[in-house]
Amino acid sequence: MSYFGKYWKIGGLIAGPISGGGVGSNGSYSILFERANGATLEGIEAIDWASPAIRRLPACPANEAGLPEGYGFQLGNIEYHHSTGHFEVTVATAKQYLGDVTGYQARIEELEGQAEALSGQVSEARTKEAELASAYEEGVESNG
Repeated sequence: MSYFGKYWKIGGLIAGPISGGGVGSNGSYSILFERANGATLEGIEAIDWASPAIRRLPACPANEAGLPEGYGFQLGNIEYHHSTGHFEVTVATAKQYLGDVTGYQARIEELEGQAEALSGQVSEARTKEAELASAYEEGVESNG
């Protein structure tokens, strides 16, 4: 029997409500995992907290904020509550990660190449401008 509900899937484990993250909590969150939903101490410790896979489940209320996106976490404390069969896990934000940025990197390289080509064209145009100015001056001087 589940006491808290199935709100999130974190690293393959079903989790209930996530609280914290408000003013004064300094990036600290409390997550409830229930044994009835398959949570074990080993399973919680095995989650890749540095870059966790997090998915909101359909039963999760709309006002449930969850964990902030794009962050890794440091596992704090794990408390087991026998009377309700749940683990209360505390995590703190550790490092922000950007995910897969290869598409952005390719676009940056493409734009840098375009900028380099434009720089070459500007340089060539300045050379031609100087040649034209020189030819104009020579023509003016020879025709008086």
